[in-house]
Amino acid sequence: MSNRDSKGYYGWLNVLPTASIAEIKVAFRQRAKELHPDHNKSPHAVKEFQGLNEAYNVLSDPVTRSQYDTIGIEIPQNQPEQYSSEEITLEPIVCSCCKKVTAQPRYIIFYEVKSFIVVTIRNPIQGIFCHYCAERKVLRSTMITWLLGWWGFPWGLLYSPHAIIHNLLGGNQPNDVNARLLTYQAWVFATQGKLELARAVATDANELAQKIQPKNTSILRNTPGYPIEDEGAKLRSSISKLLTYIDTGVPIKRFKKTWSLLVRPFYIQGGILLAVVALIVGFPYFDSQKPIPSLLSNKTVPNPELTPLPKPVYVRPKFADNGSAFPTKSSYISGYPLKFSDGYSSLTIDNSQNDSDIFIKLFSLDSQRPTPIRVFFILANGQFTIENVRVGKYDVRYRNLDSGYLSRSDPFDLEESRTDQGVRFSRITLTLYKVRNGNMQTYPISEEEFP
Repeated sequence: MSNRDSKGYYGWLNVLPTASIAEIKVAFRQRAKELHPDHNKSPHAVKEFQGLNEAYNVLSDPVTRSQYDTIGIEIPQNQPEQYSSEEITLEPIVCSCCKKVTAQPRYIIFYEVKSFIVVTIRNPIQGIFCHYCAERKVLRSTMITWLLGWWGFPWGLLYSPHAIIHNLLGGNQPNDVNARLLTYQAWVFATQGKLELARAVATDANELAQKIQPKNTSILRNTPGYPIEDEGAKLRSSISKLLTYIDTGVPIKRFKKTWSLLVRPFYIQGGILLAVVALIVGFPYFDSQKPIPSLLSNKTVPNPELTPLPKPVYVRPKFADNGSAFPTKSSYISGYPLKFSDGYSSLTIDNSQNDSDIFIKLFSLDSQRPTPIRVFFILANGQFTIENVRVGKYDVRYRNLDSGYLSRSDPFDLEESRTDQGVRFSRITLTLYKVRNGNMQTYPISEEEFP
């Protein structure tokens, strides 16, 4: 990816491109004291102070900052094959949080609000995110706003509803910025020979570019060096050129709509909002149902007893997801294919000091969505070794069959290399974290992450 600090604005403020708005404001105040012409004796003091103000004006506004963060991206023009022949490598766009390459990056602006009686702070949370990191960011921002945003008068009562609704609707995803990101990412995949992936990304980019109006020029249009006009037409032309270069003659396989509005964060935030509204609306009703004192005696009318609903109880399953019974020893579960079995590496899962059986899956993380490639069962106080696994990035996810809890490990890599003595390959042992001196940190996951 091209230089994210193309005009050196972050350098003027001595902050990283990932700095929060609070860090940018603090840095500006410090630098303003240093560079103000009253204190700066440099002959270029006025020019330096003007440059600092220009940098702050762009980076302190979420929309102009989103433009600046991506305006330096240069869309390639040559055929993808020329980059490999000229030994020019295009750096792919990665998520600002997890630093992983994603086929569907999005630049998004969320908001979180914190109030302290007479002070209210509204922070934009922005950056280039993958789908999973965007989910975590928006849910965290919304929960912080629900818990801390209302306690300031009057701005907390104004900013909090705006932030909650803004986040519920997916945040601000500028069409021109994201069309530029996806167009560049499609070119990167094309130069790497991933033609079907490049075609799918380019098709998404074209849909966003169609939404850019001819008069919707860059917000930095008055900044020297960035005379951008009708960027939508430019991007559509670049996308059309790329799709012509990499046309394979087969229909393009589209991505799942992971960035549509009606996905998991919308339902979680919407559920919280509906619960709060129902509580506010229903409170007068429940308050009116209090016992009314009898006019003929001092006794009150008793409330009928409410029978509490029983909590759902986890029942250990007898069968795996595919309907096969769990084996009587640590082994693969019948009915599941053994994928990626053309490698040399091996992986051992040590469950030897845990008193629960586990239903476990090995996931490949090299595709757009994590894919299970081996499914197996390990007895309590046992272990199991997977052989002949292909090189790549993986993690393991498992269900404790006694409690029903789902967990996953940190990602890890399996590697191979050829030497004069033969093939060197990975032999990894993962010991569950609850075991003393275990080397496998685990994290809770949802049912959707254990397909």
